[in-house]
Amino acid sequence: MKRTTVVRWGNLKVGIILMFAIAAMFYASFSGGGTSIFDKKGKFVCYFKNVSGLVNGSPVWMAGVEVGNVKSVSFANLDAQRQVKVVCRVKKSVWPMLTEDARVQLGTIGFLGDKYIEIVPGTKGLQQIEEMAVMPTADVGDAAEMFKAGEEAIGDLRSTVVGLDTMLIRMNRGEGTLGRLVTDQQLYDDMAQLLANLTALIADLQKNQERIIGSIEKTASSVSSLTGRVEDNTGTLGRLVNDPALYDNVAASSAQLDTILTKINMAEGNLGLMVNDTALYSEVTNLMVRVNNLITDIQENPRKYFKFSVF
Repeated sequence: MKRTTVVRWGNLKVGIILMFAIAAMFYASFSGGGTSIFDKKGKFVCYFKNVSGLVNGSPVWMAGVEVGNVKSVSFANLDAQRQVKVVCRVKKSVWPMLTEDARVQLGTIGFLGDKYIEIVPGTKGLQQIEEMAVMPTADVGDAAEMFKAGEEAIGDLRSTVVGLDTMLIRMNRGEGTLGRLVTDQQLYDDMAQLLANLTALIADLQKNQERIIGSIEKTASSVSSLTGRVEDNTGTLGRLVNDPALYDNVAASSAQLDTILTKINMAEGNLGLMVNDTALYSEVTNLMVRVNNLITDIQENPRKYFKFSVF
């Protein structure tokens, strides 16, 4: 004989509540991200060339705080830069920070970790974006490009190390200028002697400079002393500068000399006649010619003018 199973209503209510709780937990874990499922959210769209492993449910961060999650990731293939369409939903409480100049970019949790969407907030006071508006993206590169750049940098570093190693080997062999500096003792001694000579030369130049400065100071002192004596009406130069009588005597002498020169120019007096009378000049010239002729004749015919008798 079959027994009839009686299910009480109280047990049924507990089961229904547990089912709803478990369903809510699954929904929150798969679609709610780190935000509450009860938060009111808004959606926006962004496009990427390559999402590098971004999946549904990936977190959306703003200034390091999780504010939402990725709703969907799908192919768009609009152009070369808009290959993948990503729909994000974020809490309405941060929606005022999503203004016209806000940007989104891909981020990585750790060096090779999961991907997430990073929101760069816009300027406060600008107009907010609308629901399902397209947010512009900022390209920050991806891990592949970073690895490629790192490999190129390592290659350059390896080439530099090889070059340094080659240079050190040549230096140890004494090749080149640096090699000779390292291995040639005579070159080192010559450079040391050169430095010593330069040091001595600099010391001599300093001494000469001191002597020159001393001479300039003495000259300046002498000039200052001379200026003081001139100002004190001491000495000939001081009297010449400050004594009006000496100036008057010089002026009178100049006036007299000017008078004499005027008389000479006017052919007054003997000196004036000598300077201005051409007849006197001609007679003197003729006299000099006759005297020269007489002397020449005496030299040629001395017996004509001098007679000598021994007995």
